[in-house]
Amino acid sequence: MLLTIGIETPTNENEAYGIAVPVLFTDKYACISAADTLEEIPTQATDAIHSILEMMFEDGTDITALQDKGYKHYQSLENFNYCDTWLLLDVDISPYQGKRQRINISLPEYLIKRIDSRVASNPIYKDRSHFLAIASQKELHL
Repeated sequence: MLLTIGIETPTNENEAYGIAVPVLFTDKYACISAADTLEEIPTQATDAIHSILEMMFEDGTDITALQDKGYKHYQSLENFNYCDTWLLLDVDISPYQGKRQRINISLPEYLIKRIDSRVASNPIYKDRSHFLAIASQKELHL
């Protein structure tokens, strides 16, 4: 899932970069973190996201209902006016979407070959099932 990340640039060398993930701000949760360098931002943000998602999942929050509204929306909110830079981070949220269930489907051979070729050539897909899950989410606008 692509998540909008707000960054607050430090004003001096004794401060860290502030990180906020607006879609994960609720009445109960706030996804924030910090990074000492620009290079650490993706790792620190990903760790914070997984921590919050794990808590939300354990509390029974429907993770599939999360809808990132994009930086233009979040930039206009007073809560995030301190963020001076925005980026998108692709985070695998599938571990928090519930138990995986095995199904039996039939597909034309040419389609299976094309799926397998795409999975083999693109490292974002773990396997055929992961590809089909991502494709289904896109088709269903989730």
